[in-house]
Amino acid sequence: MKKNDAPPIDLVEQIASESLNKTVKTIERELRGVSTYVYRVQLEDRTVYLRILPEEDCSFAVEVQVHSLLREKGVLVPEVIFFAPHQHISGMSFMIVGEIPGENVINCGSKDIYHGILVQAGKQIAVINQVSVDGFGFVKRGREEDARPLQGPKKSMHDYLYEVLEEGLVLLSENGFSRRDVFQISSLFDAGADLMGRHGSCLAHGDFDDDHIFHYNGTFTGIIDFGEIQGSSPLYDLGHFKLHDGQYNQITQGFPSLAMGYNEVVELSDDDYTEIDLWALWIGVGRLARKYKYNRRNSKGNWGRYHDHLLKTVKIEMELLANKI
Repeated sequence: MKKNDAPPIDLVEQIASESLNKTVKTIERELRGVSTYVYRVQLEDRTVYLRILPEEDCSFAVEVQVHSLLREKGVLVPEVIFFAPHQHISGMSFMIVGEIPGENVINCGSKDIYHGILVQAGKQIAVINQVSVDGFGFVKRGREEDARPLQGPKKSMHDYLYEVLEEGLVLLSENGFSRRDVFQISSLFDAGADLMGRHGSCLAHGDFDDDHIFHYNGTFTGIIDFGEIQGSSPLYDLGHFKLHDGQYNQITQGFPSLAMGYNEVVELSDDDYTEIDLWALWIGVGRLARKYKYNRRNSKGNWGRYHDHLLKTVKIEMELLANKI
């Protein structure tokens, strides 16, 4: 699907002003956004964020629906202030959301504060992960999905799992993973597929880590950025967090605290913890494969810090699972 370039910032400022009927004091691009173009808009009385979907024929309607549903369930996510399906900005859909107070937990200051914030985030992600989705994979965002229930493109967990896995293992084998490593990963998923597929499809944040958990002066304030929502196992997000645990925050490991909070809402069994490790490994294989494919396409040889973290964590999860399955 064709992706449009980010529009000029003066056009974005004009659209924000017209949509909100307010004067924009300052506007700046947030460069950390991957799936969407994000702009921080300072008004006279508050700060809001304008997000633009770059793909043609896509709509934020589904994400607006998710924000509304989660807020009804008491989950602290940004309020949607304005939404346009596909007009004004070069045919691209955009939405304007309120600010979650504070900042992410990456530099929260102490182990005790971090622990308390992660426990609260665990409770919230457990609620998010109970929302049903029809199908697996990235939630469809086409304009025709505007009035439909949340839908994923894959009809079965098997198709969802193995489409990523098959290509991923080939790319890993071409980039330093031995034949024995690849065989071990394949065997772990063959043994663990039933465990991963025992649930119906549920809503996953899709990119859940410290970067998206916010606090203000040590008090949890909410979860941001639902640009990667998927239909998956209710344990996908815990696996994603475990894979990325420690990538940003060097204070302590956050997964035990997150799982503690999750467990207060949905009790986690030994099988659940094994499945979480399987998801951490599966996501890690997919992220490494994406990195290898990108570098091959762009003739780049510098893997970077994120690659190194993924590689280390994937090896750890392989060892953990070898002792469980």
